[in-house]
Amino acid sequence: MNYREQKEVIQNIPIHTGQSIRMDCPFCFHNNTLQLTKESGQMKWYCFSASCNAKGVIDTDKTMEDITYMVKKKSEDKIDWKVPSHFQPGHSTHTVAKYLSRNNCIEAYNQGNANIQYDPQNHRAVFMIQDDKHNIIGGVGRAMRSDMMPKWYVYGRKDYPYICGEGDVAVLVEDCASACAVSQDFAGVALMGTSLPETFIPIIQSKYKEVIVALDRDATTKSFDIAKELSSMKLKTRVVILKDDLKYYRPAMIKEILCKNDS
Repeated sequence: MNYREQKEVIQNIPIHTGQSIRMDCPFCFHNNTLQLTKESGQMKWYCFSASCNAKGVIDTDKTMEDITYMVKKKSEDKIDWKVPSHFQPGHSTHTVAKYLSRNNCIEAYNQGNANIQYDPQNHRAVFMIQDDKHNIIGGVGRAMRSDMMPKWYVYGRKDYPYICGEGDVAVLVEDCASACAVSQDFAGVALMGTSLPETFIPIIQSKYKEVIVALDRDATTKSFDIAKELSSMKLKTRVVILKDDLKYYRPAMIKEILCKNDS
């Protein structure tokens, strides 16, 4: 489907200003792969399926709803996000502890490399986002029930990546659990999807000498797109094609997978 046809479909999807929704893609028909956002007088769409080229931006006429949202958003951006008082330690519930163990996050959590808390009101394991000064500026919450949507929810700042681990080599992965899993030998950087947000690029450039792009196998094409973009900025970058998500492997195997093609 060409861009004009995409626009015609997108314009007919009901969505309010400030809303971001995840839905089945009307172009490739894959389940829950289309992200649609409306804000600042624009509608943006992007399909996370590696086989789909659906993406774009439409300028819309600003309504009173748009203006009200923009004023509110600017006001909120000036307020530092605080960890809600009802949050609990990640190990305080069996469900979260089991999730961390099953996805090889438990070492990073126990060693203090990953600050993971539990949001009992929304039943989410929350991976705390910290800036260069180790200030908590947000969090990424993983739903602890399969019927909860969205699976991942961002608290606070959205312009800074979730990073777990230290070192000169960053491994770009899709989610926070994978970032924790690779953190024994690398710095795991979670993109929260298969695209590289523009605001993440200067952070990656300033912190790392080398980048390994290791997204899920079905996002291999997008992995090479990201590598091409970072390489054009003179940042040493390579792609590792995975058989399975890195969070399902132990640290020794992760190191073997990521280093076997290193030259």
